[in-house]
Amino acid sequence: MAFDRNPPSQAEIDRWFLANPAVPGRTFELALVLGGTVSAGAYTAGALDFLIEALDAWTQLRDRGNGAAPQHKVVLRVVTGTSGGGVIAAIAARALNFEFDPIARDTPVGAGLTGNPFYDIWIKTLTLDRFLDPGDIGKDLSSLLNGAPIDAGAQLIIQFTGRGSVARRSWIAAPLRVILTLTNLRGIPYRLDFGEDRSEDYVDHADFMRFAICYSGQDIGEIRPDEMALGFDAGRLPQAATCEFSMAARGTAAFPVGFPPRALVRPTSQYRYRVVPLAPLRPTAAAVEPAYAVLRPDWDALISDGDVPGDFHFLAVDGGATDNEPIELARTALCGLLGSNPRDPAKATRAVLLIDPFAGKTTLGPDGPTSFLRILGGVASAFIQQTRYDSRDLMLAANDQVFSRFMLTPQLGATLGDKALASAGLGAFIGFACADFMRYDYLLGRKNCQDFLRTTFVLAENNPVFDGCWTPDQKAALAKQAGAGFLPIIPLMGSAAIDETPDPWPKGKLDPERYRDAIDRRFRTIFETELSGGPIRSVLAWLAAHATQRSVADYVLDMMKRYLAEAGLA
Repeated sequence: MAFDRNPPSQAEIDRWFLANPAVPGRTFELALVLGGTVSAGAYTAGALDFLIEALDAWTQLRDRGNGAAPQHKVVLRVVTGTSGGGVIAAIAARALNFEFDPIARDTPVGAGLTGNPFYDIWIKTLTLDRFLDPGDIGKDLSSLLNGAPIDAGAQLIIQFTGRGSVARRSWIAAPLRVILTLTNLRGIPYRLDFGEDRSEDYVDHADFMRFAICYSGQDIGEIRPDEMALGFDAGRLPQAATCEFSMAARGTAAFPVGFPPRALVRPTSQYRYRVVPLAPLRPTAAAVEPAYAVLRPDWDALISDGDVPGDFHFLAVDGGATDNEPIELARTALCGLLGSNPRDPAKATRAVLLIDPFAGKTTLGPDGPTSFLRILGGVASAFIQQTRYDSRDLMLAANDQVFSRFMLTPQLGATLGDKALASAGLGAFIGFACADFMRYDYLLGRKNCQDFLRTTFVLAENNPVFDGCWTPDQKAALAKQAGAGFLPIIPLMGSAAIDETPDPWPKGKLDPERYRDAIDRRFRTIFETELSGGPIRSVLAWLAAHATQRSVADYVLDMMKRYLAEAGLA
């Protein structure tokens, strides 16, 4: 199928990249950036579970004309997801069309599924027993761990219907834009022409996919030409295959080497629409040069022999493995490529909120000579940590004088960052070994989100967003902890006003030795499979399998035990 290889027109650039539409009166617009490395994504899932509960509780009272509810509006316009946050973004994209119960500490939870998709996928589905199952190991090995639990979680997302469709959530934009970041292992080839027969070729592996979600009862809104549209009302708009959305979520969650990469397909023409800002060549001069550039793929290199020109096939892994700027994608979705969001608390009308368990203080890597396996893990961790976010973005989000960027990270008393999590050990994989660890982090995410909405996610009370929307009685009841002269952007009402409490610190809940046989079995199978073929090679395979797999199990269990002792979890 042929497609247009020409760059987007100026009209398209103006409309889809440069437009900075005015925010409607008495309205605050929000973009979410969701992170969450492997099992620590349970924290992000819990925080989002509470955020949805809080928005529902307040807006339902407001829309019914309840006099206790402030009358301003909050609109969620975009969600970007990286790594485990991409899975959570996909869960939210599906779940927001349906009614489901939040999971707090006192919510009865049995052995089966709860009906809450965030909890069921993170706490009930993603378990180390399943990741260690050797049933996936065939002729070719694609990852150290079995990816089937991630597939099972993806199926739960696709099939989730909750208690049925909910009445339209007035706090969701139409459409809701969801952007999932990816590391594209195939890469996108570009050619830069400098004139006089000079050019430079390069390949970009930092990628992302855009989706437009339209919920039941909503107007369709405008769909970008580089988006895939998903809707819940049949026949209202073109449908992107649900499996493509699901596979994109699995791709961004595919921690390199640990989980299998995912085969994705997308319209090749979407790569026409890659427009990036340019730093001014002469900052003090009149604006002569354009402040943006249109990236032009090398189409001949992009479409290999045998490819269908209209489709681009590639393998994807963790979106955090390359610098794909999820915060910048969210920011520009609010205000355009060259726009900005006011930072003053009396003027801010839009904000980017980063929810990430590791955006704050985190554990450092090895400081001297160590084992090969620890070096290998340190290299992978270094790449992910270095490329996940731009330091400038984090500095703005952490600055308490900037009210267009906010950041929610783990906190328990004076303990910050990964030290407040139970699932931070073993490169944040240890949570999969103990559901109690992930449940603890989930409930901590809920508590931290509640505290954040009460005390930090605020604006000056003279901000036009609040003009005529708050009564003195409402201020007295709902803004006690917002600080003098400030009001909460999302007031806590109904069930969201009940104080959240996490579980007790899950000490003594994990015995690492219960996984020794499973680790032995998986790595024995890996070595026997990878080294099989021919009588001599088979003997070497047997020796390697029965020697090396034992050291792998010893290493992993030693790391688990060391972490449990250091974290007070033993």
